[in-house]
Amino acid sequence: MSIFNEARQQTWNEVKGLSDHEFNQKPSAEEWSVREVLDHLKKIDETAHTLLSERAMEAPLKETEEKPLEMAEDRTNKRTAPPHLAPEQDRKSIVEMKEELDVARQHLTAVIASLKEEDFERVLPHPVFQELTIRQWIDFIGHHEKRHINQIEEIKQKIERV
Repeated sequence: MSIFNEARQQTWNEVKGLSDHEFNQKPSAEEWSVREVLDHLKKIDETAHTLLSERAMEAPLKETEEKPLEMAEDRTNKRTAPPHLAPEQDRKSIVEMKEELDVARQHLTAVIASLKEEDFERVLPHPVFQELTIRQWIDFIGHHEKRHINQIEEIKQKIERV
């Protein structure tokens, strides 16, 4: 199973058993709740969907070196999400958020499924790695989600202590 799909399955396993209160609870005013993490992941999927829908077919076909995509999982290197990827400041139930995230992933998966094999070697800009092939972009999304799975684990430990 690809890291793209594996990470999503792990995300659902991490939120299983949380109450809606725990799901929306922030460990501190500066930290995200589990719901906010999932909202951020939804926005990543929506942004990737837009990028692939609008720019994949005109992106150049070229070779690019392998990038250390696993570094996206490293939570010691803190990053601030750009405003368009920052989570909304509202409350939702796990069921509502899961539905929104599932819809975003279905849209992204549909665009990916529409690509021809050669399209996966097309190169698009990336804010951290400068440029990635579409194949690398898809893998990056999985590694990025794994970063946030670790964050969800941290949040759950912190809210248990409250």
